[in-house]
Amino acid sequence: MRGFIEELRYRNVFRVAIAYIIAGWLIAQVADLAADAFNAPDWVMQMLIVVLLIGLPIALFLAWAYELTPAGVKKAKDLPADMPKDPRSKSTLNRATLVALIVAVAWLGWDKAQQPSTEPPTPSNIEVADQSIAVLPFADFSPESDHSWFADGLTDEILNALARTRDLRVASRTSAFAFRDSDKAATAIAGELGVAHILEGSVRRAGDRIRVTAQLIRASDDAHLWSETFDASSDDSIEIQEQIAFDIASLLNTAMDPEELRRMVAAGTESIAAWESYVQLRELTYSILDDVDFADAPEQLRLYQDIVREDPEFAEAHAFFATIVFGWMSPGNISAPPPALSAAELHQLFSQSSANAMRHARTEAVKLDAEILRALAQLRLVDLVELTRARLEFHPYDREIWTQHLASLMDVSRFDEAEIFIKEIREHDFRNNDHLTTLYSVAARIDIEARLEGVEKILAQPSPTPGDYYQLHRMLLYADRVAEAADVGQRYIDSATDPTWTLMVRIRQACAEGRLADAEKYYEEFDFSPFAIVNNNIQWLALKTLGRLEEAQELLRPLDHPDLHVQLSGLLTYLHFDPALYPNFAQRLEEQGAMRHEVIPMNFACER
Repeated sequence: MRGFIEELRYRNVFRVAIAYIIAGWLIAQVADLAADAFNAPDWVMQMLIVVLLIGLPIALFLAWAYELTPAGVKKAKDLPADMPKDPRSKSTLNRATLVALIVAVAWLGWDKAQQPSTEPPTPSNIEVADQSIAVLPFADFSPESDHSWFADGLTDEILNALARTRDLRVASRTSAFAFRDSDKAATAIAGELGVAHILEGSVRRAGDRIRVTAQLIRASDDAHLWSETFDASSDDSIEIQEQIAFDIASLLNTAMDPEELRRMVAAGTESIAAWESYVQLRELTYSILDDVDFADAPEQLRLYQDIVREDPEFAEAHAFFATIVFGWMSPGNISAPPPALSAAELHQLFSQSSANAMRHARTEAVKLDAEILRALAQLRLVDLVELTRARLEFHPYDREIWTQHLASLMDVSRFDEAEIFIKEIREHDFRNNDHLTTLYSVAARIDIEARLEGVEKILAQPSPTPGDYYQLHRMLLYADRVAEAADVGQRYIDSATDPTWTLMVRIRQACAEGRLADAEKYYEEFDFSPFAIVNNNIQWLALKTLGRLEEAQELLRPLDHPDLHVQLSGLLTYLHFDPALYPNFAQRLEEQGAMRHEVIPMNFACER
């Protein structure tokens, strides 16, 4: 009588178990690859794994209960105990197991070649020559391809989190997103962007489930230093974004300790609904600024209201929206508010959002951002110079922050200090090209060398946006490069989705070329009725460019009221703006020692 273990061996149960496990693993690997290729929902793989697990005990039972004999398959209990085993059963199972094992080893070898490291490497075992990275836009592999906003938002949040970490040089969003859907190799993209590493990935979202795949590639040898796949519910989106940023920053050997790094890459909220609305708000705002198309301003307001409803303590969202509203309030900005909002409602929105940003700030940097916004609203222009200077320490690589400090110097007419600061800007390594146009468009108003340098740098970007072309047109006119400005102006007109600001491009170019009649015709044919001077300066700029100075002066007269002086202050970065024409506003500047005593005329205005 054979023992139980010996009986298992005799009936080939062990051989069947080994063959089944190897074959099942192979089936699961192939199925997982096919599921990714066909964007199959997650339940397909889950169901397959369940079926394979259920099949194992069934296969073992069949191996125990039946035998392969010369007469065919028979029930084991019906066979004599001393009946010899059919040698075919053992050899068949051995061959099947050997074939499955060879295929499995080959598969593992192929998989290892695709991804050299099976575990995320630690900083101690990665040699990083250059702490620079570009985050390419994550691909949207959702079944309906309708979550590009989420894929782009996730990319942005990872990029912004990495940009906040010290020691890392992160390629700008504009530059990185220019390679969306590019078929270029990662090494070629890294070469064009001047970085040593590329982070790329994909997002697949179906119902409340998401799969995020990310991989870090070293450009020098195309090696995959790190990769990870996150299968989770939508409620885990924030955690995924923070984990990816933390892992990448750790791998690239930043000098920050882990706790500080965790704090820097944190999303700022635990509400997934608030975070997703914030992501949508940021993506919409980027789109509006890139396209110079402000029809979606009501949607910006709606998204902010959604954020506040879900998480009223989300400080970063309050600060971001306060910046948007300040742009709506200032006629010196080209943005436009929702038509239904009155000037009083705009002020109330700004006061509430900036106060909430300060009240709920998680860090000193966010508190300082909120204080700057409040100083802007209260017209504390001299205080702004010091506040924006202090802010540079928190944002050493953010051109937008440096632009704000430069603008604060120009607002109080400290032009000598502004020129010194522009020299500092030109020598500073910002580690990316973010807000390149914004910074140079302001610097070009006062510094000739900055005009020329800015033109070359903006044109060198992989894919200039309509907004880039708009500012570049004016910079070329500042530099008296009229023929080049005509070409760039036409590029803007051809690419702009909102025709509003094509008016200024046409008028500026006509005046620069001495075509006063054409410039006047453009002005007379334009409908200014939708644009109130309280929050849009297009008519004032047009009149100034046409040389109709008295009309331009009177157009701003209603703004010389204490409640509206913040709107006038938005024009101080235009060196041709003369605050002395508005007595109440001039008095407030005098009280702060910030009065402008030198007005620099527009060099490309029409001559009369």
